[in-house]
Amino acid sequence: MVFQSIKESVVLSISYGKQHERVTEISTDSSAFISCVATLANRFIGVRPHVPASSERTQRVQLLMDGVYTSGVGVSREIVSLPAPRILRLYDVETGESVRHQDGKTAKITLSLDEASVISTEYLHVRGEEFELKVKQFIDVPNQAKVSTIVELRQINPKTPRRLRLDYGLDTSAVNEYLGTSPWLTSRHYNIGQCHFSEGGLGEKGFGEKGVSKDGVSEKNCSVIVATAERQLYYDVQCKQSPLSSGFTTIWADSGRSCTTSVTFDFSMSESHQLVTHWQVRSEEERLGLEISPSPFDIITCQSEHQTRWNRLWAAHDVTVNAPDEPIELGIKYAVFHLLQHGIGAHDPMPGFISPARGLTSPYHSGATFFDTELHKCIFWIWNDPRVARSLIDYRYHCMDAAIEYAKSAGFSGARFPEASNDRGAENGPHYVLSYPDAGVAREWSVDEVLHISADVCYALYRYWSATRDDAYMDMRGYKIIAECARFAASVFTWSDEKQAYVINSVMGPDEYHYHVDNSFFTNYLLRWCIQFALSLVDCQFFPGISVTEAKNWQTITDNVYLPWMVIDGIAIPEEFEGYQALEETGLRNEKKRGPQFMDDNERSSAAQLENFTTRAIKQADIVLLMSMFPEDFSDEVKQAAFKFYEPRTVHESSLSYGPHAVLAADIGEANQSADFISRASRYNLDFTPISDYSNGLHLSAYAGAWQGLVEGLAGLRVDGGKLYFRPRLPSHWHSFRFTLYFRKKRLRITVLADDTVDIYCCDEKNCGEEKLATEYCPDGRISLCDESIYRESIYGESPYGENV
Repeated sequence: MVFQSIKESVVLSISYGKQHERVTEISTDSSAFISCVATLANRFIGVRPHVPASSERTQRVQLLMDGVYTSGVGVSREIVSLPAPRILRLYDVETGESVRHQDGKTAKITLSLDEASVISTEYLHVRGEEFELKVKQFIDVPNQAKVSTIVELRQINPKTPRRLRLDYGLDTSAVNEYLGTSPWLTSRHYNIGQCHFSEGGLGEKGFGEKGVSKDGVSEKNCSVIVATAERQLYYDVQCKQSPLSSGFTTIWADSGRSCTTSVTFDFSMSESHQLVTHWQVRSEEERLGLEISPSPFDIITCQSEHQTRWNRLWAAHDVTVNAPDEPIELGIKYAVFHLLQHGIGAHDPMPGFISPARGLTSPYHSGATFFDTELHKCIFWIWNDPRVARSLIDYRYHCMDAAIEYAKSAGFSGARFPEASNDRGAENGPHYVLSYPDAGVAREWSVDEVLHISADVCYALYRYWSATRDDAYMDMRGYKIIAECARFAASVFTWSDEKQAYVINSVMGPDEYHYHVDNSFFTNYLLRWCIQFALSLVDCQFFPGISVTEAKNWQTITDNVYLPWMVIDGIAIPEEFEGYQALEETGLRNEKKRGPQFMDDNERSSAAQLENFTTRAIKQADIVLLMSMFPEDFSDEVKQAAFKFYEPRTVHESSLSYGPHAVLAADIGEANQSADFISRASRYNLDFTPISDYSNGLHLSAYAGAWQGLVEGLAGLRVDGGKLYFRPRLPSHWHSFRFTLYFRKKRLRITVLADDTVDIYCCDEKNCGEEKLATEYCPDGRISLCDESIYRESIYGESPYGENV
């Protein structure tokens, strides 16, 4: 614990400009929820903020870094929970008594979306005197692992000025929990190594004796080695103290396991004091040895540069919903904010970019990536910064050898990308899950039975190519990915004499409530599409050569794939899987509630224990997802009937469920329902996650799904024949909504004003100008973008910002 505390409450708020929302007030016992929801990140690091009276579990996750993995418990690899520099203790100098939180005073944490910063304010007391502690934190974006923290301590209405001491250093309570969510089994994957201190710095003004600059500012710098089994990380920490404080004291303790710098605030000299810290983490490849970075640090300049970057990011990616008093307004900005944090600048890594299921906000799922990266996050980036989408696909390309070996190990051909893929591209899902205290063991079948991932990768590549026409990438890497994925898909199908068709038995689709199923409609359909996509490209110059026999075999399979259908109210719709219609009926979830729609405790227990459901209850509707991916492949009548049937039987336990439902609801004309799903997806963590002792991290793909619901659903965005089309629908309680796209080297600002009304502007970001583009109403009701100059830009080009952010 940082300070001695009783059970106080903390108010969490989010803001954007003048918009402000009080999200919740919770006990400090649930501080892990606030710590997670207000995580700050860039593509290198994710850092939890300072949380008043944080719980022990809150402190277990402090800092996550891209690429820092090691052997895990229950999985082959897991991302490492690392220590972070932070306030360790605040106490009275004379007595050593720790400060306490004031009774009746509510602490506050505000996440500012437009400033990309977190401010924590709390009220303390010691020896009869009251103090206000305010901590502001932000992370430099997008290309450096640097964090700035401003600590302000003020004595309120002082009767007797006190001297308080603040210890600042590495908090070594960071550990990994089993599978990122089980507090009863933890592992520590790092050690604190050599630590080096220096006083003063090498800035322009120079520094005098004892770390005091010529302008009176005291400074202490240190560099610490934090070593994992596979990496050495170098922490450079700079601390600057206001002139009226009484200097630094260095403490080396715990037999080399921690590093602490102390600063004394003398309130007889001033009622308010400030400590500014700036720290970065360097990898072994970037190190210059164990020394303090000579770069001068100016917090004013740093804040200004940080704000300028984020102003530019919001101008390029802002989403605005004009729906007064609706939670969607800040919800959608919150969703986009976390997506931008996680992805901006991620196009740089040579081996591609692995996007963990929870980003860098939690070790949940061990830092592995899943199919939602391709079906949701990648789609978001295709339209916001295609370079990031390409880097996500690059990760799969560079893991091709591992995917080919994984396919061989199960008796398949081609490239089988795992259901849970770690930093090395290998399968990373737990085969068994332990529970405590009953020591139960549940079999996790998704590792073996999910077979659609390679087709998902091809779908992301197909969407990327459709939007960018990046033919050079297809020539260099895309065609190879498609060929190997199609080869795998073809090897999965087997011939059934009974059905006189190709089938796939004993699988699990996206709906994880049913496994060992035969002929999952989603899986069969998507793998067939993957082979068909490959067949359409075999004559391209750089497509890998395949034999005539193999091509004929592919064609025979695609012509004869078995797809189960069922008749509901006289209309044939896709059946979830063969035999689904014969299952016991489940209660319909017609009354919409917060979060997962379990009918009773038995359903909730079955889901928690990974049991195979015997009813029609489904975790997330595979058919709705499929129809949102291929809306033109199914008639309006079939889509309406399928949505009407499957949605009331869907528990929506998965956060991935809301986005596809939003897209399909809009597509069938249910704009109000679509808006509700968008709100649920964008606010999943704000409204629906269990607050108590929360550990699962932020659901970034749900946020991407919310964006898809808005853009591909309500705005009806499609690419057809290389051209952009829209079919706008406006919910009855919305006045308008606006978003931006990056398409063929142009930034487009789209505003939907009403049904069948859309304005499209081309933004000249260098000159801060906008040009309205011509549109045309089509006979089928769509609105097309007519500007031919945009379509001529058919090859993926430079940064969508004109320059690096």
